[in-house]
Amino acid sequence: MSERRSIKSFVRRQGRITPGQKRSIQKNWADYVLESTDGWSAVEESLNLSSPIILEIGYGTGVTLHNQAQANPNTNFIGIEVYLPGVGNLIGLLKKSQLKNVRLYCEDAVEVIHCVIRDESLYRVQLFFPDPWPKKKHLKRRLVNENFIDLISKKLKKNGEFVLATDSQSYFNYTMDLFSSRSDFNKADSQEREATKYEKRALTLGNEVHDVTYKLS
Repeated sequence: MSERRSIKSFVRRQGRITPGQKRSIQKNWADYVLESTDGWSAVEESLNLSSPIILEIGYGTGVTLHNQAQANPNTNFIGIEVYLPGVGNLIGLLKKSQLKNVRLYCEDAVEVIHCVIRDESLYRVQLFFPDPWPKKKHLKRRLVNENFIDLISKKLKKNGEFVLATDSQSYFNYTMDLFSSRSDFNKADSQEREATKYEKRALTLGNEVHDVTYKLS
């Protein structure tokens, strides 16, 4: 099976866009959002590649990604999200803070990673609360699978990290099983991080949150 797959790990549920998010998209999209067709050269032109690059898949409203970028101005952040209100929200935050170390894609993450990201260029890949696709017939839609791990293993630098947070016990166990069968990743300590909007809701519902980090050897 190819790294580039036709089965998507997401559904485009486009909720209501606020007037502020709509203005940000209309006025500032080109300032922050890159297109995969422009390749790696667009990343080189937009960011200081002498600094580490962290890639986050599915950043939701973008608040925690914005805060992480603001607290780490000497680190680059690439965010991938298909939820348009979230993209608009993050663009607005970035514009207000005048951050220069963040660029975004509003496309399928696997396609962006495969087509754009240069091999051995990423310091970390972050995946916080992906759609767990809990039904057995939908397991093939999960973003994390053998092909995805093969793909990020090529894009991470040596000692680069893959970080997952989920409130799905099934997704957590499934991910642990996939990584434990590999010799090129080792389990590492997870760092403290800011709770996401979804995570706070999950905790309110009494769901247990699982964090795990794997380091490329």
